[in-house]
Amino acid sequence: MGLSTAFKMMFRRWDDRPKDQSFYVKMLFATISAIVCGLNGVAFAGVRGVLFGFLVYTLSLFVIVYVMDIDPSEIGGRQKLVTDSLASYLLLWILLWTLIYVFVAPARVYERLLVVIISHML
Repeated sequence: MGLSTAFKMMFRRWDDRPKDQSFYVKMLFATISAIVCGLNGVAFAGVRGVLFGFLVYTLSLFVIVYVMDIDPSEIGGRQKLVTDSLASYLLLWILLWTLIYVFVAPARVYERLLVVIISHML
C-alpha cells in the first residue's frame, strides 16, 4: 500500500468535498506536529517548535496537492488552499502542543521559571 492509497483511504469519506478533505488533512498534520513538539519538551519550546509547525503545515499542503491529487482550483486556487483552515491548524496545534508540553515537561523547568519570576519581582 502506497502513501497515496493510505491517505485516500483515510479521507475517502469526503471524496466529493475537496475542501473538507483539505481541512481534515491539515488537522491530522496539526495533531502530529503538536505531538512531536510536545513530546520533545524543552528542545522544541520556542522558535524550533514554531518553525517545525510551519514546516509541517507546508508539508500538509504538498500532501493535499501531490499525494491526494486534489486540484487547487477545486478549492478556489492556491491562495485559498494556503489560507483556508490556517487558523484552525494554528489553534489546534498550539492547544495540543501546550497540553502535551505541560504534562511532559519536568517539574524542574517550572521550578526554574518560578525562581526567575520571583527574583525579578524582588
